[in-house]
Amino acid sequence: MTSERDAFSPTISREKNRLAYTQSLTDGNIWRIGTNGSRGAAEPPVKLISSTQEDTSPDFSPDGKRFAFASRRSGSFEIWVSEADGSNPRPLTSIGGPLTGTPRWSPDGTQIAFDSWSEGNPEIYVIAAEGGVPRRLTSDPAEDITPSWSRDSRWVYFGSTRSGTMQIWRVSSAGGSPVQITKHGGFEGFESFDGRYFYYAKGRAMPGIYKVPVNGGEETLVLDHHQAGLWRYWAVTTDGIYFATAEIASAPVIEFLNFATNKITQIARVNAPLFRTDPGLALSPDGQSLLLVQMDQRGSDIMLAENFHSGGQVAQRK
Repeated sequence: MTSERDAFSPTISREKNRLAYTQSLTDGNIWRIGTNGSRGAAEPPVKLISSTQEDTSPDFSPDGKRFAFASRRSGSFEIWVSEADGSNPRPLTSIGGPLTGTPRWSPDGTQIAFDSWSEGNPEIYVIAAEGGVPRRLTSDPAEDITPSWSRDSRWVYFGSTRSGTMQIWRVSSAGGSPVQITKHGGFEGFESFDGRYFYYAKGRAMPGIYKVPVNGGEETLVLDHHQAGLWRYWAVTTDGIYFATAEIASAPVIEFLNFATNKITQIARVNAPLFRTDPGLALSPDGQSLLLVQMDQRGSDIMLAENFHSGGQVAQRK
């Protein structure tokens, strides 16, 4: 997961009492693009969620009235919930430190799955949509990340290295023993609306979107146009796949693959860079709105820590 501030290039003074380093700032915000379904943008983008910190990973509730997202606005990454128009953002978790993100709303509207390093190892957790104490769904020394739900809310899919390589697994939403779904790589994805297939990408910054029958079978390459799936910006609908591409990094494009015709249509152009590492695209249940995370600010400062061995103050230097 992307941190909104990263420290790098440290150097220590000759007296060994000062530490200088570069600190980067990346500010991601959530925007809404009104659409005519798969026919293209219907209105200019509107900023819904913004802060001086990173706001990312949006996912609509099944009724379209709210959406969940990950944010570091409180000082650490937490899962938040907002009204569909961006109003009344409120924290759903209070983990307070470790990386936490990838919120996914269950189709029955009652729960939100997410991944977190809260207990030292990346695991999948589930929390009631109205809040409460998160419940750990997986427990393994391997990396368990990027959850999503089956359409009947009975299963949670996730990426895991428990087989030795990153593959897609699924586990009962009530808990139990996970079952491996993919054999040739799998990182993150979504079940088809008829529950027959699982669509997935194979890794961070790996192009291609694939599908495999959920009850077993061989994988099929579905989409590799403009390196679709390279970024975590794609969503499966009943009719096709929305996805973001950027042949030119500064000019991302939202496109749509129609399952029936196998044709690709451009939906919108984006006026800012996109993140490569965090989920950044969600479609409203009525198909009339896309949520998109874009990088609205990026820069860096040179920082100086005085008496850093004893926990001295940090002063910002330009």
